[in-house]
Amino acid sequence: MPARHILIPFHDFNRGGTERVALTLAARWLDDGRQVTILCGSRAGGTIDQADPRIRIVSLDPPIDRSPLSRLALGPAMAARLPELAPDVVFIPGNFHFILARAFKQAMPALPIAAKVSNPLLPALPPPLSHLAKRALRAYVRPVDALVHMADELAARDAALLPGHSGAVIPEPNLPSGHLPLPRTAPLDPPLILAVGRLEPQKNMALALRAFAALLKRRPARLRILGEGVERPRLERLAESLGIAHAVEMPGYSTDGPSQLAKASALLVTSRYEGYPAVVVEALAADVPVVATNCTPVLAGLLAEASAGQMATSSPAALASALEQVLTGPFTSGGLRPALVAHNDAAASARAYLALFDGLAEKPLSCSSKWLPTAE
Repeated sequence: MPARHILIPFHDFNRGGTERVALTLAARWLDDGRQVTILCGSRAGGTIDQADPRIRIVSLDPPIDRSPLSRLALGPAMAARLPELAPDVVFIPGNFHFILARAFKQAMPALPIAAKVSNPLLPALPPPLSHLAKRALRAYVRPVDALVHMADELAARDAALLPGHSGAVIPEPNLPSGHLPLPRTAPLDPPLILAVGRLEPQKNMALALRAFAALLKRRPARLRILGEGVERPRLERLAESLGIAHAVEMPGYSTDGPSQLAKASALLVTSRYEGYPAVVVEALAADVPVVATNCTPVLAGLLAEASAGQMATSSPAALASALEQVLTGPFTSGGLRPALVAHNDAAASARAYLALFDGLAEKPLSCSSKWLPTAE
């Protein structure tokens, strides 16, 4: 039997990439005739209006609002609702929600769980801590029946952490089928650099400001940071102290990505770490070159063509030099940049997920202990 009913747990409708990607996939699964339920701890977050109206949204009552420890309560509360909802498979959309899997398996041992690895599973650690962390990680993900990696490079990275694990590689559905970006005419004067992401430590927008300050010493430009978060006050103060506030815009979260990209001469990514950065795919699809820190193994492939952009070390000077070179390059690439990300097609990705779900539903497991060894 195919997986007719897919359940997706959301803590809330946060403006994050994992939630946005899950909503994209859900719409495609509905088109295929599947039923999709989002079980959420809260309807807060600001993006519930972006959910396809065909999705059934079930909220916990009372709601569980996001806090440092809220996920500890979220798992048992959600697990209690599983029998009445009766899904055929659970899709956990990213690392943030992995903690829910154990409670779900305890409530319904035969319920298949697939989970997407949206960010690195572990930070770099010294050998003694690394050994302990790997053992803990294996126990942590053992309730998951299938881990989904967003690229071959990420699957290879995680294989060292989880030897012998089963899973799949499915490209991110960052682009709608038949994606046609807005036309690019000519660069603005001065050229516009975009930085897109939550104003949180992972995205390291302070480095973006410092790199832009170094660039302004070499040539005129403008920086527009699209996103919102807890670091806004600190970033605004930093822009003032660097003397670049006159050339920096921080308009907040935007749903108008295509028109923003159509005007941009470059995308700047200064993240400390990433999984598969959707904004890089969207930029290349819109024919915008990228300058990025080496925050994920997939960038080497995404930026394989010289016209696609450059990776640089996490220093303001190195990023400024890379930006300067990109800004002197061609505004359009004759299709070279979009071709690099053509495989990130939403329809193809959704079909691959359904094939995975159907395989899990046809062979339900009572547990996932076969997945991961308990010892080195």
